[in-house]
Amino acid sequence: RRRHTRYIGDWSSDVSHFVAPDTAVDLEASRRATTVYLVDRTIPMLPRPLCEIACSLNENVERLAFSCVWKMNMDGTMMKGKSSQKGKQKKKDDEVWYGRTVIKSCARLDYATAQNIIEGKIASGEKVEDLDDNLWPQSRRPTGGHTIDDVAGDVRLMHRVAQARRALRFQNGALALNGVKLAFQLGADGEAPELCEPYPIRDSNRLVEEYMLLANYLVAERLISHAGDRAVIRNHNPPLQKGLEDVVDVARESVGFHIDATSSQSLQESLSRMGRECNDELVMQCVTELAMVPMRPAEYLTAGHVEEEEWSHFALNIPYYTHFTSPIRRYADVMVHRLLQATIDGTIDEDDTLRNEAETQSSCEHCNEKRMASKKAQERSDRVFLSLFLLAKPIKNVLGVVLSVGEKTFTIFVPSLGLSTRAFVDEHKDRFEISLQGEDGKRQIMMQRKGGQVVGQGTDHRTSQVCAKVFAKLKVSCYCKEKAPIDVKVLVEGNWDGN
Repeated sequence: RRRHTRYIGDWSSDVSHFVAPDTAVDLEASRRATTVYLVDRTIPMLPRPLCEIACSLNENVERLAFSCVWKMNMDGTMMKGKSSQKGKQKKKDDEVWYGRTVIKSCARLDYATAQNIIEGKIASGEKVEDLDDNLWPQSRRPTGGHTIDDVAGDVRLMHRVAQARRALRFQNGALALNGVKLAFQLGADGEAPELCEPYPIRDSNRLVEEYMLLANYLVAERLISHAGDRAVIRNHNPPLQKGLEDVVDVARESVGFHIDATSSQSLQESLSRMGRECNDELVMQCVTELAMVPMRPAEYLTAGHVEEEEWSHFALNIPYYTHFTSPIRRYADVMVHRLLQATIDGTIDEDDTLRNEAETQSSCEHCNEKRMASKKAQERSDRVFLSLFLLAKPIKNVLGVVLSVGEKTFTIFVPSLGLSTRAFVDEHKDRFEISLQGEDGKRQIMMQRKGGQVVGQGTDHRTSQVCAKVFAKLKVSCYCKEKAPIDVKVLVEGNWDGN
């Protein structure tokens, strides 16, 4: 390494070494196409002896990996090749290296431990015997002659570069719309949830994300230049225009803020500016929640199936992208590994085990279908277990924000749960006299407490009337529905008074 240059890489499990084309394991993996993660169980794409042992990059044992290694500057940019005599940039062979490797990790960190290292809570000069096991468990400490200072130094260095890389990505127009993901802790029976809280996204998560994004991009670049029409890429089309226009209208009419949604870069810049200028962080969170609705899902396809301009990834704002980093849980990555190896061997046109462009496209479409089915199953699993949690422990009198208003329902976002759900007008008629006012984007539901009780105790809410309009803050309670199918029920209690 030079003073300001580092070799950084991604070492993904070499699943394609163990899963040969058209074998029984391959056919079943291609049929499943993805691992499904439910709250109480995981349905793996591969047999457990493969995904949990042979293909798992465990510490202190040799494992087969497929690697993508590149040179980076400390400012987050890629190391560039030297200029040729004609003044044109030429790409050196060692700028990016792809290949099969044997690796032996010295430690297996988790996100929490890596975060503790980044924050300097551990490995800041103390002796090994003084390390807090709660901050860096003994089972996750380095072996094979490597020290905690070695590992901590590398983690902090990679964090610095990742931070710089992330800043560059957003300067270049990348878009980040991240919803809240719930994490559950199940009881001893493995069924009833005892704890439910938002999963925190920390710098350690972002560190891994940056290098995975870069590895996937570099592999896509290799496939497009060497595999031609058969290159497996992952494109992301722009959002549905009508839905995005609705978000723009809501932001303008409700908070007086103009959002430019003509491109991912302008959208990200608008949201960033809104985050700086808006005094209410909750409004920003709600606009982000609304902006996620018209976003279309990214999809796998072959480069030859569409025109070049359709290869692009809207959210990342890059011309091409693929999935290389998770072959244990995604079959598309297995296909990418096989294609990548063929480009290295120079057998892309001679390898009879590779599928042709039409067959590869068919596999991509199957992966898309299975991924969407998996996503729906995971979301439904989260909803079921949230409902079970609320059945035992209803959450009362929390903040809810109205996102949209219909004639018989209105959508409420509960920030503490990352939950967006419909509230039904009919379920409130036992406590409120209800009337509908306005039309379309300016529609609002007036709810008058029967008997005239005061429903909000703040100085601005000493009234028995609740107005459910876009971005209105309400006091709500969350329960489990009494009737099947099991789901969450949200009821309005009154105006939000901050308590």
